[in-house]
Parts: sequence; structure tokens; C-alpha cells
Amino acid sequence: MDRYRGADNGVRRAPGAALDTDATEARLRSETDDVRAAIALVARGAASRVAVSGLAFGEQLLARLSDEAGAVGVVLVPSWWPDDAGCDITAQRIDG
Repeated sequence: MDRYRGADNGVRRAPGAALDTDATEARLRSETDDVRAAIALVARGAASRVAVSGLAFGEQLLARLSDEAGAVGVVLVPSWWPDDAGCDITAQRIDG
């Protein structure tokens, strides 16, 4: 029996995988919070645009937050890095 398989045929993650998954989830949460904060600043009129740099989860963030941004008059504009290494996302008012 595989040492990472439980008796109920469920698969447990290897110990190192749990750390990687936790770190990935924490980074995604952090990046989501950062982009949401940028959306809020622009939506409140505190800034006309806010760039969030060094994002590892650009595609996921755009998929999750574009509708939310649009609902408050903000558009998210990605600037992709070469070789899919990440991106920057700028939140800006839809009207310019």
C-alpha cells in the first residue's frame, strides 16, 4: 500500500507537498487582497490608477476579480512578463 494512501482510498499529500500548497494558497490570498485594495482605492477616487507588481497568479486574479472591479467602475489591465514568469496588474477607472 502506498504510504500516502489512506484506508479509505483517499490520497494524503506528502509532507513537503502540504507546505508547498499552504504557501501557494497564502500567496494567492495575499495577491488577491492586494488587487482588491487597488480596486478599492480607484473606486473611491483616491487614485486614478494603482499598479500591483510582481504577481505570480495574474490569470487567476483577472478571472476572479475582473467582474468585481467592473461593478465599481474599474478595469484591470495586465502587463505580462516574458516567459509567463508573472505579471503586473493596473487597476484604473473605466472612463480613463
